[in-house]
Amino acid sequence: MRAEEPFSLGPRLGLCASFVRSGCRLADIGADHAHLSVWLACRSAVRSAIAADVREGPLSAARRTIARCGVESLVSARLSDGLRAIRPEEADDIVIAGMGGELIARIVGEAPWLRTPDRHLILQPMTSAEDLRRFLPRAGFAVSREEAVREDDRVYSAMLVWFDPDAAATQAADPVFPYRGLVTGEGEAGRAYLLRRAASLEKRVNGLRCSGRPEEARPLDEIRLRLLQEAERGTGGNE
Repeated sequence: MRAEEPFSLGPRLGLCASFVRSGCRLADIGADHAHLSVWLACRSAVRSAIAADVREGPLSAARRTIARCGVESLVSARLSDGLRAIRPEEADDIVIAGMGGELIARIVGEAPWLRTPDRHLILQPMTSAEDLRRFLPRAGFAVSREEAVREDDRVYSAMLVWFDPDAAATQAADPVFPYRGLVTGEGEAGRAYLLRRAASLEKRVNGLRCSGRPEEARPLDEIRLRLLQEAERGTGGNE
């Protein structure tokens, strides 16, 4: 195995990598070129890794990355629709990144063996994070940690999740949780994330008002204002 990989992770995958436990058995779902698995393997940060994808094209690219970096003993590429071809004993930490929140929810919901606090999920939705955050507590999964990161001109969040019905119930009861999760206004990326969520809510609020549905708009506008306040607090603006 080479001491260094011939690539670096971008901020988005780098944040996901920071949530992975040292020495775990990793399953990276939707692995594309297997950069995350190989990057961790080159640092001896994982015991083993499966780079899984539903398409043969990305898997071919993954196998080339694995071979080029000399980590065949630690990383394998596997054809899998979500977690369907992954056995429970093969994965302690599961990364599902770079896809829509609704698809991530479907993948998690199809694998009942994830319902134990011993299994850690690192989830990074590209879209529909709100839908994912609604699904998780309903299914008994709680977000333990969540951070925002900027990559190019977009801002993403990545969340560390495990099965914890009690904590999940608390998150399910929070009306703001689907819109910002555990992201705070501390740091530039966190503040940008909250501001963008608030801007998205403003469009929805205006649309509801224009269509004569002010009662539906009111609670969303209250959440919008709270997100703006949290973003402002993150800059010290209320101190």
